[in-house]
Amino acid sequence: MKEIVINKGKLKPDEVTHVVDKVRIILRNDNDEFVLSHFERVYFLPGGKIELGETPVDAIKREVMEETNIHILLDDIEPFILVKHYLRDYESGDGEIVNRLVNTYYFTGFTSKEDIEYFNLTLAEKKDDLRAFFIDMEEAKELLKEYNKENPKATYLAVETLKVLNEYEDMNVN
Repeated sequence: MKEIVINKGKLKPDEVTHVVDKVRIILRNDNDEFVLSHFERVYFLPGGKIELGETPVDAIKREVMEETNIHILLDDIEPFILVKHYLRDYESGDGEIVNRLVNTYYFTGFTSKEDIEYFNLTLAEKKDDLRAFFIDMEEAKELLKEYNKENPKATYLAVETLKVLNEYEDMNVN
């Protein structure tokens, strides 16, 4: 599995005060489109936090089902890439400022669905209107390049997602 380290703030490992493990997926359909999600003015690939006792495979299946009601067919039970994203002075959900390391395991997968149903969203996801949609690669890249630069979460997710999509394209071209 390839590993990418993103560390714009030059955070040293001993400065990390908070570690989060996540999963995301490039989920394709028959039309060579993939799912992109939108929540709180941020675009990202479907996925989320790995819960205690969960494997990355269990987590990605659960997250995709919760967010899209899609049963996925994974290309492989191993992620194709791990992104270690160091974030200096990151404001966590409770307002605390932390030096954060986010380890995100990216999978690839397939669905025969062409539409997305919303099934088991959290109250916050409902309130902020979480939506996922199918989009082609070039359109997604353009959308991600126009992210909200005032929003640190949008910045870090756009940069990371663009890197992962480029790696995915390179992997499938060679």
